[in-house]
Amino acid sequence: MNNELLQRIIEEVVSRLKKRAESTLTLSVAQLREIDSRTVCCQYSSLHLQQVDLPLLERIAEGCPANMSVGKIHDALACGVRVKISLQHRLLPAIPVKKLARLPLEFNDERGRIIFLHPEKLLSYADVAQLRDGVLVLRRRCVVTALAQEAVSLRNVQLIKQE
Repeated sequence: MNNELLQRIIEEVVSRLKKRAESTLTLSVAQLREIDSRTVCCQYSSLHLQQVDLPLLERIAEGCPANMSVGKIHDALACGVRVKISLQHRLLPAIPVKKLARLPLEFNDERGRIIFLHPEKLLSYADVAQLRDGVLVLRRRCVVTALAQEAVSLRNVQLIKQE
């Protein structure tokens, strides 16, 4: 290989990496089932799934390998793709907080507000101090300190406990 050809190859690789770093793929759950995992990993830096339902969230939390959508989400995570999931606000009390919080996923509701998952049994001021304008979903038996409750109201964060 001559020097000029090598330089063109390097420039093409850099160009493709820059293009990938700036690209987001937005899909519905039905579209996710049909897309190739390699396409997601090679061409996109982030994946945004819209209107995810509760059964799929539970399968994602369990890591169900038999489900094609779950497999593709886990493949994307393994490739370093940022996965953002949009879900309906009414589903928040029922989502599996503890299991989903272990995964490197981002969540938002249909209005675009960020959803934070808190899998611990105690919510303290330190947990709330850096949050702003979002929804914080807590486990069923989470104890909220008085200082945390005050900080939540000052920072425009909505608290939701699991059912």
